[in-house]
Amino acid sequence: MSVEIRLGVILALAACGAALAAKPPAAPAPPAFGEAVEVNVVNVDVYATDKSGDRVTDLRKGDFQILEDGKPVEVTNFEVVEGRPPATKGTQAPPASPSSATAAGAAPGGAWNLMILFDDFNMNPNSRTRAVRQLRGFLAQALAPEDRVMLVTQDVGLKVRLPFTGDQGAISRALDEIEGLAVHGVEIAHDRRQAFDNMMMIQEEALLDPDLPPCPQQIVTPAKTYAAARRQEVLRSIAGLTMMVNSLSGVPGRKAVLHVSDGLPLTPGEELFQFLFELCGGGGTSGIGHDASQPRNRGDVDLAQVYDARELGPLAYQAASQAFLDAQSYNTTKELQALAAHANAHRVTLYTLQASGLQAPDASDAGSGATDRMFQFPSIGSALRASNRESLQLLTDETGGRSILDTNDFLPGLDRLRQDFESYYSLGYTPAHSGDGREHRIEVRVKRSGVKLRYRQSYRDKPVLEKTVDRTLAALLFGLEDNPLQISVEIGEQTPGASGTVSVPIRLKIPLFKLAILNHEQAGTFEGNLRLYVATRNAEGGNSPLRQVAIPIRIPRKQVLNAMGQFYLYTLTLEMKPGQQQVALAVRDDIAAVTSYLSRSVTVGAQAASARP
Repeated sequence: MSVEIRLGVILALAACGAALAAKPPAAPAPPAFGEAVEVNVVNVDVYATDKSGDRVTDLRKGDFQILEDGKPVEVTNFEVVEGRPPATKGTQAPPASPSSATAAGAAPGGAWNLMILFDDFNMNPNSRTRAVRQLRGFLAQALAPEDRVMLVTQDVGLKVRLPFTGDQGAISRALDEIEGLAVHGVEIAHDRRQAFDNMMMIQEEALLDPDLPPCPQQIVTPAKTYAAARRQEVLRSIAGLTMMVNSLSGVPGRKAVLHVSDGLPLTPGEELFQFLFELCGGGGTSGIGHDASQPRNRGDVDLAQVYDARELGPLAYQAASQAFLDAQSYNTTKELQALAAHANAHRVTLYTLQASGLQAPDASDAGSGATDRMFQFPSIGSALRASNRESLQLLTDETGGRSILDTNDFLPGLDRLRQDFESYYSLGYTPAHSGDGREHRIEVRVKRSGVKLRYRQSYRDKPVLEKTVDRTLAALLFGLEDNPLQISVEIGEQTPGASGTVSVPIRLKIPLFKLAILNHEQAGTFEGNLRLYVATRNAEGGNSPLRQVAIPIRIPRKQVLNAMGQFYLYTLTLEMKPGQQQVALAVRDDIAAVTSYLSRSVTVGAQAASARP
């Protein structure tokens, strides 16, 4: 199933009255008066290793220096996270529920929120099988009870195969399903081979035509066509990764994406342009055995012959000067860097696993014919492998993650990924700005020589509204709840709405003693300011736009002490289409800078149908 962003429900907000209920909470706390200040702390997780790649665990606060946008800042928070209780072999964590998911997100130390994304569009069957089987064994051994893993696949679209859970049985069943899915790497290899065959056909026709030179201008057309199509496929994969990073942005705690793929080519089609470089006048073997001064006879065709187009004039494709430039016009570095910066902005670490391992795809899947030898220059296969590899490395370098490359045994690299979650330095500082919405570069230095650091290279200082929106969407997608305001939610009686919709009342019960209430002497009232955010999602994955509404609270001064032991009731009505719906709510106390995030599953339509005359 592809992920779609479309209007799945019609959303209408209506204030249906606010009143004070008489039932007090069991143990009311003192009223909250005054104004809270929201402190903005930037946390940077730093991984330190020595020259051998082993962990360095004895650094202290004074060993580190942080620079933001090139300027030193004071390290105000420092923690050494080292180890956690290992998972017991054979045990299973309970399935995730809204409350347990919240606990997982907020767990101290090395708790995981790990999304594993299988890029089925850019993998071969053997690669995916190898990756799934080793990941199954790794997850069975490495997960602790507080860890949560999500499994996602991507081909022409995205599909969540398993939401966040620590249930080993559910993870194993989902991996079984993933292992049986179709992959598209064979199709990509076929398209590449087809482009190669088309170029050789053009070359053959040119060699048979005395009016055409070898390597005519049109020989580059199949390479450009393939590269353009391949680039669009890579951009679609990048867009899918970006979407999943967005979905994780509101998940509390430490989170990471493990991208499993044969590779996203940094320069799609580069191997075909490299072939033209070798064939038509730029490679080290160019022109060998060919004398341009000697006439060619019709029928005297040797497709294994290479030529120097510089000797053939302007009618020939000048690969020596043009092939590299043509290849770079399809380069995706800028888009991959934007993805890495986006992941940093959302505090998501990217890890990559090259599923093809040491059996990296060669430039040719052909046999051993004369023309096949032309496509088996070592430089052509190297160009393809390097292009796939460099993209995976770029994503991890920028976000502080790791790449598992050039190996058929993924377990050591996966074990190092696990170590990242349980052993690191947590540095924090308070920037001079707060919520400016800008991207800021981060540099961490260490005074000890021989120590190598990994960390995210940038972050974006999100405004409060954007952070609230992110957390609301996390509640919508993953059911993650956090309820410091102790709000209770009730679903009222459904009634038929207009145009086939159903009116669903959502009642919020908010303890007043949990809110910040300010004294406004001139008005003779105590006042609070709440802001409500709501979004819905249907069973097909369609999201409604996130809406917000301000909820002012006004309490007469004479009633304020009695009111602190009561509740504020607020009802909103959603006009929704029948079916299973997920409703996410965020209630923010603007004065106290505290927000509750709630998620409820609602079956829409059954009650309303029985209410029809």
